[in-house]
Amino acid sequence: MKSSLLWSIPLVLVLFQIHTAHAQPSHRMLADACAGCHGPRGQSASPMPIIAGLPEAYLEQTMRDYKTGKRPSTIMGRVARGYDDAEIDALAAFFASEVWISPPQELDPKQVKAGKRIHRDGCSSCHKDNGRFQNDTTPRLAGQWKDYLQIVLEEYWLWERRMPHLFMSIAVSELDEEDLKALASFYASQR
Repeated sequence: MKSSLLWSIPLVLVLFQIHTAHAQPSHRMLADACAGCHGPRGQSASPMPIIAGLPEAYLEQTMRDYKTGKRPSTIMGRVARGYDDAEIDALAAFFASEVWISPPQELDPKQVKAGKRIHRDGCSSCHKDNGRFQNDTTPRLAGQWKDYLQIVLEEYWLWERRMPHLFMSIAVSELDEEDLKALASFYASQR
């Protein structure tokens, strides 16, 4: 009996090691891989977007769109293809649970004022509460990095960034480059 007990201990240890080796990585471990660009806990440095506190469903869909190529990118498509659906869900849940913190930014008050007018006249029906509103299809814009917002607005304006209904490209098509800078400044100024 003693002999069989001695043999069972190493067997249990081996099985435990095999189970541990095949267990899903924790959401925190997965999120650490994102920190190089999106900062610790999703609080990035400019021009990478802040992703902390964005809606979980929005983050899940965005990652899946990167993974399938539906959403164009320079690097995110390659990154997203390395995750399975469970890992994407875990990442989205982790970043959605984090608190959004708007970073301090130096902004031109004239651009902010001009951007506020553009927002009021053309953007406020979707980007409510000065860009603070967010849901499963609309990310928060208020307090996002100005440089990131400007890049994204220019991509829509140049028809380089696609959306399911091309709505954003149509919405910004009447604006000029100065308007895009102003709009980015306005949203960046909001907390």
